[in-house]
Amino acid sequence: MDSQDSLSKKSRVDLSSLPTRQYLDQTVVPVLMNGLSYLAKERPTEPITALANYLLKHKNMYESGSENSPPNGENESKA
Repeated sequence: MDSQDSLSKKSRVDLSSLPTRQYLDQTVVPVLMNGLSYLAKERPTEPITALANYLLKHKNMYESGSENSPPNGENESKA
């Protein structure tokens, strides 16, 4: 596990040294774009709450350096 800990620390250091655009592109943009697609498709009555819920529900798919994004056609319930 020690090698995983050092890898995790290295990733954090690398992220903190990135320019702002690259940092956002690697950490927030993927899940945010899927969340915005969800909003456009579902049109919930409370879009900000729905987006917040979407981000919290799906954040683990994008954390820890995972490059795998969920399929665009995922079925979400309205928030």
